[in-house]
Amino acid sequence: MNIRKIKKEEFEKLKTLFPDNDEMWIKYKKMRLEQFEKEEIDLFVIEDNGNFIGEITVNYVNHELETETIPNQRVYLEAFRVDKKYQWQGLGQKLINYCIEYLIKKGYTQFTIGVEDNNEIAKHIYFKLGFNEEIDKGQGDEFDPSEYILYLKDVDKI
Repeated sequence: MNIRKIKKEEFEKLKTLFPDNDEMWIKYKKMRLEQFEKEEIDLFVIEDNGNFIGEITVNYVNHELETETIPNQRVYLEAFRVDKKYQWQGLGQKLINYCIEYLIKKGYTQFTIGVEDNNEIAKHIYFKLGFNEEIDKGQGDEFDPSEYILYLKDVDKI
């Protein structure tokens, strides 16, 4: 298993993690590639034998909420997925921790993540990882229209 940041040219390999809806995949891919071009995002993956089995997107600019990001201080972690066959092995936590360690080295100290209020499993994992300060509420986009709570992890307060 390998965890790393991917290049724009590798984006197509993420399709295996996306729900089986080609029309939504095409829209999602277009949006993400535009964000890549503008250097608004980075994507980190867990790779097993050349296959992407987990992903998380680091968003450097606000989209839904003004509280998501602060330039050079706070980033928003989104689109967190792990292939069902690889869940419950701690790989998602390793991916998030790798991403945060990478970003701390770049000078970031605050990290936000959105989670639906009724998603107790995700909330348990995020709380365990230090995302325990509720700072805002938002509404998702066409890819996931759920209402969510925005949680903050601040490494300066730990």
